[in-house]
Amino acid sequence: FCQNCPTNEFSSHSGATSCNSCDCGAEPDGSRSSCQLCDPSEFSTANGVCQTCGSNSYTSDSGACSCITCGAGSEVNGSQTGCQLCDPGEFSNDIGFCQNCPINQFSSHSGATSCDSCSCGHEPDGSLTGCQVCDPGFFSTDNGVCQQCPLNQYSSHSGA
Repeated sequence: FCQNCPTNEFSSHSGATSCNSCDCGAEPDGSRSSCQLCDPSEFSTANGVCQTCGSNSYTSDSGACSCITCGAGSEVNGSQTGCQLCDPGEFSNDIGFCQNCPINQFSSHSGATSCDSCSCGHEPDGSLTGCQVCDPGFFSTDNGVCQQCPLNQYSSHSGA
C-alpha cells in the first residue's frame, strides 16, 4: 500500500518507492510533490523544514540556508530582512538589540556601540542624545547627573 511522505520529504512522481529531502533553503510544498524555497526571513538546513530566523538575525532572500546576525550598533529591522542602525540615544554592543543608553549616559549618533558620559557640570538631555548644562544651584561630578547643591552650599552659575 502507498504511504504519505514524512512532512519534511517529498516524492515527485507516481509509483515512487522512496521519498526525497529538499536541499537547504527549501521545504516540501503542500502536496509534497516538489520543493519550494523558504521565504525571506526564513531558512532551512538540510532537514527540509523552513524556520523563522531568531530575533537577532535575518535573511533578505528566498532560499536561505542560514540567517545573518546584525553587527554591533545595529539590530534586525521589523520585517527581519535586514539590519538597521540604532537611533541616537541608543546603543548595541554585540547582542544584536538596540537599547536605551543608561540614564546618566548618551549617544549622539546613529549606530552607536556604546554610550558616553557627560563632563562635569553637565548631564544627558531628555532624549539621551547629548549633554545639557546643570542649572544654577545644581552640580554634577563624573556620574553625569545634575544634583542639587548640599545645604549651606551653592553654585551661582550654570555648568557647575
